[in-house]
Formats: sequence, C-alpha cells, structure tokens
Amino acid sequence: MSEFTLIRKNLLQKPLRFLLMYIVIAVAFLLFGLLQAVQGVMTASGSADQGERQIVSNRINFTQPLPYAYVERIAALQGARQATHTSWFGGYFQEPRNFLVSYAVDPQGYLPVYPELRMDARQREAFVRERRGLLVGHATAARFGWTVGQHVTLHSTIFSNRAGGHAWDFVVSAIYTNALEGGDEQAVFLHYDYFNTTRTFGTDKVGSIVVTPRAAGGGAALARAIDAAFANTPDETHTVSEQQFARAFLAQFGNVGLIVTIVVAAAFVTMLLVVGNTMMMNGRARSRDIGIFKSLGFPRAAVARVVVGEALLLAVTGALGGLLLARGIVAVLHASPNFAALAMTPAIWLAGLAAALALGLLTAAVPLRAALNLNVATALGRA
Repeated sequence: MSEFTLIRKNLLQKPLRFLLMYIVIAVAFLLFGLLQAVQGVMTASGSADQGERQIVSNRINFTQPLPYAYVERIAALQGARQATHTSWFGGYFQEPRNFLVSYAVDPQGYLPVYPELRMDARQREAFVRERRGLLVGHATAARFGWTVGQHVTLHSTIFSNRAGGHAWDFVVSAIYTNALEGGDEQAVFLHYDYFNTTRTFGTDKVGSIVVTPRAAGGGAALARAIDAAFANTPDETHTVSEQQFARAFLAQFGNVGLIVTIVVAAAFVTMLLVVGNTMMMNGRARSRDIGIFKSLGFPRAAVARVVVGEALLLAVTGALGGLLLARGIVAVLHASPNFAALAMTPAIWLAGLAAALALGLLTAAVPLRAALNLNVATALGRA
C-alpha cells in the first residue's frame, strides 16, 4: 500500500468528520477568493497612469468645484502638455437604481487625454459635433440596449435643469470600448457646454482638471507647479497622480484593503482553530494505528509524511474547492455589466494555494510532534 493511499484512507476513515472539515476550509477559501477579487477591482486605478495624468481638485475636498478659468491657466504652464476637465453629473436612467457613472466633459479636449477610449471615427466625429451627444461605454449600452442614434433621457441626482425638473435629453452619438486590460466600459460622457448652460447652479465651475506633463517623468514636478500657481487664492488646488486620486476616492468609503484583510484574517483564524483542533483529536484517536506502524518498522520519516500529508491533502483539496466555487461565482457576476471588472487573477490562485499549504503545515505541527514522540508500548496499550 502506497503512502498516498494510506493518507487517503486515513482521511476518509470517518467520512462525516472529513466532510465537515472540508466544508469549513472550502467556505473560508470561497470568502478569500471573492474578497480578493473585489479588492482587486476596488484598488485598481485603470491599470496604469496613461501619460502620467495628474488630477487637479479643490484643496478643501475633491467634491468642491474649481473655476472653469483654471483649465486654460493650467494648460498654459510650462510643464503642461494637455489639459481638460470633468464634472460629475450624478445621472441615472429611468429610475435611481439604474445609476450611471456620468461626467460632463469637453469632447475635443477630453478624448486626446484618454486615448484608451476607442470608437468608430464617424461616431467620434458625431459625438464631438452633436451638442446633446452622449458617449456611452460598451457595457452600459449593452445593459440598456442603447444603439447609436437613439434618444435617451437621463436624470441627475444633484443638478436641476433650467427647463424644469432634473432631466436632460441626449442622443447616443458614440459607443466606446476601453483598450486597457480590465478598463472601464460603463461610464457615459456628455457635453460640458450643454450641461453648463442648462443647469440652475454651479455655472462655469468644473469638478476636476486632468493634465498631462510635457516631459516623461514630469508628473510630480508639474503637480507642484500647479499647486504653487494657485497657492493663497480663494480656490487652492491639490494635484495628485491618477492612481493617488483613485485611492483617495475609495478612502471616502473606508480603508477597503484593511476591511478585506480583517475579514479574511478572521475567517482564517476561525478555520485554523476548528481544523487544528479536529486534527489533534483525530491524531489522538489514531494513536494506536501510529503505534502499529512503528511496531511494524515504519521509519520516523514515513510516519511524518503520513501525518503531514493528511493535513496538506485536506487543506489543499478544501482550498481548491473553495477557490473553484469563487471562480464560478465571479464568472457569473462577470457576465453582468455591473461586475465586468471582477476576475479571479492568477495572483489570487497563487495566494490561495500558498495559504492552503501554510494551513496544512500549521495544523499538522501538533499531531506530528505527538506522533513522533509516541511510545509504542503506551499506544498499543490503549483500548
């Protein structure tokens, strides 16, 4: 009989105990896989800073607007290559639950700064030309069944229209895809001029300004120059890289990384206690079997391999079960436009398997010590 067969038979000697331990481990690794996938989305910032884009916002808080005149002043700085602006629209389609990530932009200035947004040349021209044009991400267009040329009405949760109410009429001029791996395809973009002249408050204000440096690696120096140019003014600025801005935005909802770490750590500590205690009880119950192995001449190394192998096999198979289940759930969610960025990356699999190996070794430590120090006469004397 091979050692692996012996390990397998030992694990399945009491099927109910094995099943319960397997479920505990699988659930913990299911939680691990899902939380790591969510954390990957939450901490992502568009995969990379395209052209070292810098985001200029109000020093008080990024929710406070900046004067529109700042755009030209920033573009005129010596180290700036391109500058554009965005303003949060806070839109939804038909009902509030159909929330949209929506921005008012200057198409001619915005699209060159974000070259990863790809669309048909004729659609691009139509969006730039049409004052009521709407640039829609592929995922959002698929979600609502929108097509180019279709008229849609969007409502704002923040702004009101001079014509009355909170609704604006648009025509879908272009549908874009994102060339970046995992890039966002859910946002919608409208003309700032149209929005600015029809809203009832906040006229000639912008939410933030996006600027790219003229020289490679000049992002940090440009950020300092921008903030220095507007120091001691009524609207001081705070300029950071695109990645830093994304992290600051997520920080408004709490420390996502810390929350995920605490939840995962709590699950693993609980799992370690349950499985470790069960493995110790299991080892104690089989002390007679180990005594027989020793009496038959099994070397200490073989006994160690059987004890450790049992713990590792349980931990790894349970982890794989949990991670595969997490992968299935992520795949289902990924098919929805709202969760298109979710993915079980190779890094998650590697981290999960490493954690499984660590779990197996930790839970095997006490039973292994007991097995190696077990006295044969004492073990065989036990009923």
